[in-house]
Amino acid sequence: MTKLTFDQKKELLGLLSRPMRYGELRLLLLDYIKKTAYQHMNSFEDALRRDNVLVSFNVKMENGRVVTLYCSSPPTEINPHDVAFGLCPKGYFCNTTSVYFHGLTNQVPKSIYVAMESLGAQYEQARKGQLTNHDIFASFVKAHRHTKNACKFRDHVIFVTERVNRGDPGVNRVATYNRICPKGSRVTSLERALIDAVVHPHYNGGISSVVEFYRAGAKRMNPTKLLKVYKALNFKYPYWQAIGFLCEKVGADRTSGAIADSFKARNKFYLDHLAKDSWAFNSKWQIHYPKGILE
Repeated sequence: MTKLTFDQKKELLGLLSRPMRYGELRLLLLDYIKKTAYQHMNSFEDALRRDNVLVSFNVKMENGRVVTLYCSSPPTEINPHDVAFGLCPKGYFCNTTSVYFHGLTNQVPKSIYVAMESLGAQYEQARKGQLTNHDIFASFVKAHRHTKNACKFRDHVIFVTERVNRGDPGVNRVATYNRICPKGSRVTSLERALIDAVVHPHYNGGISSVVEFYRAGAKRMNPTKLLKVYKALNFKYPYWQAIGFLCEKVGADRTSGAIADSFKARNKFYLDHLAKDSWAFNSKWQIHYPKGILE
């Protein structure tokens, strides 16, 4: 017989409803054990398991890493987006997850994207140096790189992407459960979502989908916020040329004008990877793009 009251079990079921890693779980239980008759954490955890208040399950990533999560519900009853939040509590939802959150598409994505700003000084050192047109073409003629830090959870695939540590510009806290992002999690803003879509089209349904996202959301962007976030991200490549080009083509003139006033093109750029000589060229934005992509 456990020493937990009915009300305590009910409260704990609520507190443990979201999947979490053991470090987060232990902090929660260390605080709660003070309300109970238990003196030792091991016996407290054992009691929670016996009463089916605490269950654990493993999530296996494609790179071979195994992460154990803890909550009060079995895996079959857990929302995949809650699992993604549990895997990366310090990360934030991005790419098509954010695109759907902001209403830029009505198609509920089966891929869930979470970003972790974990790349630091060593990566930054490798990025330094003046770009040439040859450098850019040599990079964009290649295919996109895809993360292997991913896992399947029921009918969803959760992708964890790594980004340079910039202090999470353009990332907001989710105040209430909205569409798919759990309360308390974080998600990229509309401006950051559309920047990311240009930078990572392969994580946003492909460049044709990115064009549709701009048609749906570019006019809603705040140019001042967009430029602030973009400059904080300090990209190696001139993605502003692609963003300004798309904004102009979908009629977001205020934003495209603000971008044109803020930057000057020094290189020719490409709307996507796997660049080809047959692509069309826009001289104003100095950008190559697939023919027919804007029709």
